Amino acid sequence: MKTYDTKDFPLAAFLVTSGLPLQAHTRAGNVSTFIFTGTYQLIDLVTRYYNFQATVNPMAYASAFRNLKSIMYSTTTDNDNMYNSARATR
Repeated sequence: MKTYDTKDFPLAAFLVTSGLPLQAHTRAGNVSTFIFTGTYQLIDLVTRYYNFQATVNPMAYASAFRNLKSIMYSTTTDNDNMYNSARATR
């Protein structure tokens, strides 16, 4: 199954708010990449987002925003620069 990678932080928060699980996060210097499993639902959500047709609950979006920021800033060294959903649930 292919993945969808994005450096667009607000898009990543929207996808998480819409119910798509974050599969992984990598950070190289100041650049974060959010990785999702590529599905037809994801493509539809991305299309709606970029066409200004996306709607979500604002409180849920704010929560996803905070959670992603926590993931982004919890990795501070070059040797530990990746969040993986499989590793996070252990």
